[in-house]
Amino acid sequence: MQSEVINNHGKNAIEKFDIRTSHPQLKVNQLSGGNQQKIILARELSGEPKLIVAMQPTRGLDIGATEYVQQALLAQKQQGAAILYISTELEEIMAMSDHIAIIYEGKFVDILDAATATVEEVGLLMTSGKKSSLDLFGK
Repeated sequence: MQSEVINNHGKNAIEKFDIRTSHPQLKVNQLSGGNQQKIILARELSGEPKLIVAMQPTRGLDIGATEYVQQALLAQKQQGAAILYISTELEEIMAMSDHIAIIYEGKFVDILDAATATVEEVGLLMTSGKKSSLDLFGK
């Protein structure tokens, strides 16, 4: 009975998370990186989490798998989950976030609204820990 429950859970995850496998009994290490990521997502998101810590969730994935992972995380956000999204891809962080916290030399230097933050502003804070005091346009 227990193996039937496990098999059903696996089949549901394969369908719900669009995991591409030739056979449901295939070992995870025999799947592509994108499908391995989807398996992790299926495992972690199946319990309706309140907090998700996503560390480099799309690293090494193709465009389709990256899009899928991002959409799955955004769906959890819509259901009320808080997501701490950690990535080296600045554009990805800006697209996925409501707020961006910048750390410089181990300290938070600012928290920006992702809707209004610019790549230049975030980059300057990341590399100097300070906002630009130089006003090139006299504003």
